[in-house]
Amino acid sequence: MFGAKTFIKTHGHQTLPSTNIMTKTKKPIKILAFDPGSRYLGVAVLENRELIYWAVKTFKNRTSPRLFLSEVRKVVSKLIGFYQPDIVAQEKISLPQSQSSEQLNKLFREIKKLAKQQGLAYGEYASNTVRKQICQNGRATKKETAKIIVSLYPELAINLTQDRAWKEKYWGHMFDAVAVGLCCRRKLK
Repeated sequence: MFGAKTFIKTHGHQTLPSTNIMTKTKKPIKILAFDPGSRYLGVAVLENRELIYWAVKTFKNRTSPRLFLSEVRKVVSKLIGFYQPDIVAQEKISLPQSQSSEQLNKLFREIKKLAKQQGLAYGEYASNTVRKQICQNGRATKKETAKIIVSLYPELAINLTQDRAWKEKYWGHMFDAVAVGLCCRRKLK
């Protein structure tokens, strides 16, 4: 799907959609969800309740703002073009994160801008809102949220328990993106 580029490292999986669960309008709703981070971008695509794609994108050019935004544009544009979502959703950046990383702010704004340019519906959700939707507890931990995600999508279990802290953080972006997509989906009801 995505050509091998020297500046983008992708770990992800794609499943083929089976039968669609229809919404009240009888049209499947496709959500492209992101969890932005200063180094990694969690990605999930849901068609109604079915998880059809999940991944973590790694951005190598973080030292040059121009190259960084170019990478972001390429990745997000390719995802939008390939999956043709109805909605783009992402987790809001918390105040401490936004104050410490201009790069993270740029990533967040660029995703929002690309969604708007494509005429797509857009949603952003605070992490406590996402966790409240998924865990019924806005103070749930990332690990608790990931466990619930795995109960809904057992194919993600392989990414839940890691032997290194950096791997947990890495795959945590994917779990958070899935949670954002589910939160968005539930808010549509």
